[in-house]
Amino acid sequence: MKKPRFSLGSIVMLLATLFVVIGMAAFLTLIAGDGVYERTRAVFGLLADQTEEATATPTGVPTASPMPEITEGPTPSPSPTATPALEPKRLTIAAAGTIYAPKTVRESVQEGMDHYDFMTTFEGLSGALENADLSIVTLETLAAGREKGYGNYNTTPQILDALRAVGVNFVSLATERALDKGYDGLDITASELTSRSIGFAGVYPDGTNTGAAMANIDGVQVAVLAYTYGLSDEGRERTRDDSRGVVAMMDSQRVVRDITQARVDGANIVVVLPHWGTKNRAQTPDTVQTMAREMAQAGADVILGTHPNVAQGVERLQTVRSDGLTYETVVCYSLGCLLTDARDSENTAGMAVRLEMTYDPATRRASPGTLEIVPLYIARQREDSGIVYRVVDAENEQAIQSLTITEQAAAAQAVERVKNATQEE
Repeated sequence: MKKPRFSLGSIVMLLATLFVVIGMAAFLTLIAGDGVYERTRAVFGLLADQTEEATATPTGVPTASPMPEITEGPTPSPSPTATPALEPKRLTIAAAGTIYAPKTVRESVQEGMDHYDFMTTFEGLSGALENADLSIVTLETLAAGREKGYGNYNTTPQILDALRAVGVNFVSLATERALDKGYDGLDITASELTSRSIGFAGVYPDGTNTGAAMANIDGVQVAVLAYTYGLSDEGRERTRDDSRGVVAMMDSQRVVRDITQARVDGANIVVVLPHWGTKNRAQTPDTVQTMAREMAQAGADVILGTHPNVAQGVERLQTVRSDGLTYETVVCYSLGCLLTDARDSENTAGMAVRLEMTYDPATRRASPGTLEIVPLYIARQREDSGIVYRVVDAENEQAIQSLTITEQAAAAQAVERVKNATQEE
């Protein structure tokens, strides 16, 4: 292999170029000083670094993405506002028995041609029916006034003012006397109640609505149903056996159906007011107890009976309903009388009850709580104005102070009678 050889011309050109470069370097040093050397070295150093980087990272090869930072958990997002828990709601149901205001009672409060003041009659109740969310009595009379003719089973609507004053805000009209003054008498009574903001159940004056009366109490839907065992002869004759079907009759199938429908319609608590049993009988018939259990199984939470005109027992029934769960129902088989002209000791001893109920919207269940029983006594005595009737809380000393010594003793007997009757069965 031949060694490369340089021509004379090539050598001359290289030497000339070398002399030019050396000369320019010397010239620049003279005019710029030592700084140019440093700047030149920096420039060459930068170029060398860039060349080195370009060699380390070949063109066309993508660089790796940085590894994501590992954290101990996802960054928490702001918590949404928590929905407040639904709190159980408590309400109070108060009730007393039947009101019967015949001529003797009506005349005892008469102050003018057609003016009657029943305020003193009920003032001795001492709060037994006050401050309750639902305060119930049963009218075993109409309140259609003079227009329909007074009688044993029709009185003045002014009695409703006195009832309202002591806390009553709901009545049952489902009794055998509901149609004693025909449909007109019932219509007038219903209108008088409505004008005083008193609700009612057990009758349907327009003949079209046969469902429960619904009351919204602090967001809790309370259904009230009322029934009677039948109608008086006078009522049947006046209305051709209630041809319009405005009075709710006691029929087990109908009652069960109505309770079920009330639940479908949104009732959280169901109260049933049956007018049943046998007059002046202290013992509750087996048929009544059987019907109470049927009501409880269908969904009744509270059953408040009337008609016997005497106080009967109370019971807490445990029944399994259609959802397979066990529920408790409070039953008062008969509350006795709230007002009557009868003087038999069994008739003058009535009672008011106050029941605390709790509804839990989380479980959609109603639970009965404490049941308070207030013995009542219907006094009849002679005062300056004549014969007066006074309904008193028989255990309230202040209330019975207005009574004569004889009536105070009778009030004490009423307390014992009610306590004996209401021992839970």
